[in-house]
Amino acid sequence: MERCSVDRDALLGPGATLRRLMGLWPLQGSGAERLCSALLGGFSLLFIACPVLSAGLKLYMDPPRKIEETALSCFVAFICSVMWIKVALFIGQRDTLLQLVDLLTVVRNLYNNGEGNEYTRRRYHRLIQRVYLFLQAAAVPALMGWVSSPLLSHSVHGGDHPSPDSKRQLPVSLWLPMEVHTSPTYEILYVAQSIGLTIAAESTVCIDIFFFHMMLVIGAELEVLNENISAVHKLRKETGKSKRRDYIYEYQATSETTMLSCDDSYTAGLLEQRLQLQLVDNIQHHQTILSSICLLQTTMSVSVFVLLFINMANLCANIFVTAVLLQRDGNITKALKALLAIPPVLYETGMYCMFGHIVTGQSEKLMQSAFSCGWTECDVRFRRSVLIFMTTTVRPVEITVGKMTKLSKQTLLQVLNGTYALLNLLYHFHSSV
Repeated sequence: MERCSVDRDALLGPGATLRRLMGLWPLQGSGAERLCSALLGGFSLLFIACPVLSAGLKLYMDPPRKIEETALSCFVAFICSVMWIKVALFIGQRDTLLQLVDLLTVVRNLYNNGEGNEYTRRRYHRLIQRVYLFLQAAAVPALMGWVSSPLLSHSVHGGDHPSPDSKRQLPVSLWLPMEVHTSPTYEILYVAQSIGLTIAAESTVCIDIFFFHMMLVIGAELEVLNENISAVHKLRKETGKSKRRDYIYEYQATSETTMLSCDDSYTAGLLEQRLQLQLVDNIQHHQTILSSICLLQTTMSVSVFVLLFINMANLCANIFVTAVLLQRDGNITKALKALLAIPPVLYETGMYCMFGHIVTGQSEKLMQSAFSCGWTECDVRFRRSVLIFMTTTVRPVEITVGKMTKLSKQTLLQVLNGTYALLNLLYHFHSSV
């Protein structure tokens, strides 16, 4: 049990400590620790809701006069709403997530046929470590730009010629039935919005990297399964060479060809039995992987589907705001805010689609691996088992979110095409106004 617990912690992937600190992942221990985890999760949801309420009140009570400011407020409202939904669903599906991690832990403990399998898994682990660093490198500059933009705007526009941009601003535009630019109301709102944006950004990074890690773990298991299936032919060759060496040695020692024939038949029977057991083990491995994919789809279906749909609009809004502000020499800090938000949104969307495509690509290789395992040289029982396995792997595994959207390269192209279409529509509307 202790080994299983260590393996589970190792399988949580990067960002596990941050997930616990924000209450996204349950703390293991007494009831007090579980209560503390629930309270941390509640505080995270409360602070993430702060930017959403700020942008929503601004849009409803005091709509901006410029379309680019409206687009920027809509971006904050939409993306922080998606982050709030992701965090709420992630916290609410803790039991399913724990079941998924436990199942993959069992898979890694049971189905390990040597150093080659461990090398494949370590290669995927190094990949997710790099992805986590790149994701943080995309999210942190955008977060710093949004939090520090009011101070930068005040220093740039607060000279001898005052302008509407020179007064004290907040990271997210806000409407309240009181003066928000006086102390200490301004400082309190500034800190609350900054904490909310920070928690929202880091929570979505930690949730995204967890789902990326789970997809890569499943992709690694599928690649390991391909290697184990292909190793059946290698096992037959090695056994055949060993059998020929034993044959020559026995013949030189005894010259009893009759006994050699009996030994040859007995060895062949043991080999066929061993190959059959290895095939059964591979089939069980495949069934366990399918179960883990079902659990993963259950946990990420709603949140990732909403994310893909909203990110298409968010990319459009940020590109539009950046282009409009730069073309007319507007507020450079607002243009910088919109520009810095593009890489993390695009990176997040692309990684979901690419890692889903990796899982599908590895599952497509299963039938070819089974066909190339040397089944023609085996007995009838083994051939029938391989045929059944090949029949079940004809249709590749696809991670589907929202019951209709498959995570693949084609989905990424659809999101980019949708962004381009929305951008053209927004430009035409802006030109007509």
